[in-house]
Amino acid sequence: RRSRDHAFSADPAARMTRASHNKKFAMPHVPFSVPHSLPVPEAAARLLDGVPKLEKALPPGGHVTAEQIGDDGMRLDIGVMGQTIVVDSQLTPEAVQGTIAVPMMLTMMKGQIVQMVESSVAKMLAKGAA
Repeated sequence: RRSRDHAFSADPAARMTRASHNKKFAMPHVPFSVPHSLPVPEAAARLLDGVPKLEKALPPGGHVTAEQIGDDGMRLDIGVMGQTIVVDSQLTPEAVQGTIAVPMMLTMMKGQIVQMVESSVAKMLAKGAA
């Protein structure tokens, strides 16, 4: 009897297909930094308040989930075009900085994604942001 599992197939191409299907590809992590001069608690509050506004700025079907990590960290999962962009950030007295994990399918757009994240963070921190 022949096995249906390509991992045990004599055909090297079939084994490679199975192996590459199971392998998880690493996403490029791009650093970002947005300076500010706000007290840390005020900056944190503005960032959290800005999450719904960020979601409204996404294309139809886009969504954002936010998780505050400790007093000075935040993780955003931004879903667009069937992909998830992960933003891990730390809030310091001088800046919001961190990394943006860009899915492989969106790598060609990573420059625009970084610009979007940086401008969104700057808008969230701005006084009276709409």
